[in-house]
Amino acid sequence: MIGCHLERQLLAAITIILIGSLYIGIISGVFCGQAKAGTETGEFCPTCPDWTNLEGWLAQRDAYEQAQMNGLQNGNSNKNANVNPAEVSILNYPVPGLITYPQALGKSSFAMIDVRDPGDYEAAHLVGARNLYWKSTQSNGSLDSQLMVQALRRLGVNNSDSILIYGDTYDGPSYIFWALRYLGHERLSVLAGGISDALAAGLVPDTFVPTFPQSNYSINIQPSLLVNEDSLPQWLNGAGLKILDARDFSDYGRSRLTNKSMPFDAEKLYDDNLRIKDARTLDDLLTRRDLDRNKTVLVYGTPGAYSLFYGLTLMGHNATLIDGNWWSKTNWVVKNVK
Repeated sequence: MIGCHLERQLLAAITIILIGSLYIGIISGVFCGQAKAGTETGEFCPTCPDWTNLEGWLAQRDAYEQAQMNGLQNGNSNKNANVNPAEVSILNYPVPGLITYPQALGKSSFAMIDVRDPGDYEAAHLVGARNLYWKSTQSNGSLDSQLMVQALRRLGVNNSDSILIYGDTYDGPSYIFWALRYLGHERLSVLAGGISDALAAGLVPDTFVPTFPQSNYSINIQPSLLVNEDSLPQWLNGAGLKILDARDFSDYGRSRLTNKSMPFDAEKLYDDNLRIKDARTLDDLLTRRDLDRNKTVLVYGTPGAYSLFYGLTLMGHNATLIDGNWWSKTNWVVKNVK
């Protein structure tokens, strides 16, 4: 009897050991699979985080997604023949009509606005583009609606036109985008990559300056897209308001608009070639700020705030903007340096 009892105990112990080993093997397999998923064949897996080197994996994923997006833009069907639709979906901007790629220029009819200074415009611009230097529509660093309207009429721009905006930086096109939306123009898009990407895509530069009959362009101001000194207190007292400071972190550290504001350097929206980043990367950046698409985000710190406004709008967020730096002289400012 004693021998049978010992035998049963030994069998039970062996069983427990085997189950434990199996459990450990499963857990190890899961984590190893997450760390190495997609790498066994030498292919990168954009949905399998490498927990042993997360920062490296994130950088690799960004490069992967940018490569996929470039391939889609270039119409390279061979390169993207085996792309998983679920992976492609993360590259789509929520409001895709606000961005236009050079390859689509021949398929759509736009009134193109080149926002660079007249010298750069006259040296080489896209065929048919009209020149509206973005700083020429400002007074004391802020939008002057009358100057904008006069320029649009002089250039023959009509209220019914679909406008495509481009330049060679991100500040200028983003400013004109915001300004036109504030003035009530709805059919707007920004050329991805600006003139440099357009020329690289094979578009032929032009030096001829087109002329158009003067228009009777009219405006329909959208007050919700601009925060002024009178409306600022109401905005700041609103429940759940998110405030983003578009300046670099050092400027934010010296002074900021209340302690509710969060730093978001507008340059983070763009890569080293001044191209706005893919939708997944932008979504990651915005998610970290705990933004809600059902609530308006107030952005300030021009000129970067214009770019941040455009990025938020492209990603389906409601945004409003403080134009200029008058906010820095209000009682709402918190300063760390005296």
